[in-house]
Amino acid sequence: MGRVDWSAYHAVSVFASHHRTLAHVAGGFETYGVVVYAALVVALWFVTRPGGDRRGKLAALAGTASGGLALLANQAIASFWHRPRPYETHPGVYHLSNSHDPSFPSDHASAAFGIAFGVYFVDRRLGRFFLAVATLIGLGRILVGAHYPSDVIAGAAVGALAAGVVVYLCRPLLRRVILLLERLTDPVVGLVYRRFGA
Repeated sequence: MGRVDWSAYHAVSVFASHHRTLAHVAGGFETYGVVVYAALVVALWFVTRPGGDRRGKLAALAGTASGGLALLANQAIASFWHRPRPYETHPGVYHLSNSHDPSFPSDHASAAFGIAFGVYFVDRRLGRFFLAVATLIGLGRILVGAHYPSDVIAGAAVGALAAGVVVYLCRPLLRRVILLLERLTDPVVGLVYRRFGA
């Protein structure tokens, strides 16, 4: 952390201040892309044909649970270490974010990588897509000035650890939850498949 972290952040800040259109595009992606990203995880559940392979449902549930666990872990970390946002410590840097919650680790990165690794540990083909988007989210958080690079790296690590716990230690529980939830969703999804001949 420290000097190297600040140097990297400052270099990105200077770049963003000279390429404000790109920074605003990143800001828009932070606002709307994250919502679409989360919706795609939920969609994995609903595009899974009832009675078929449950891998999509497992990936959706693992990703959702991993993202949630990562955010809980962040709250625990923030309870004993409140790292100020970069623009609070260094007034005058270019930034589009005005949040004042702890900077370390990045909540966006933790949740995004928690989801991504949760999906990846179940289905690597789908997971690669989610990891690519999570990386863009993390880079975007630095570009809009919301976080130091180490905040995002730590967030990715928290997300990966959370996904490991969920997928490799809690898989039997995930499977039981799937059996319960699909009793509610499969009749509706089945109707859609029959209606459109999918």
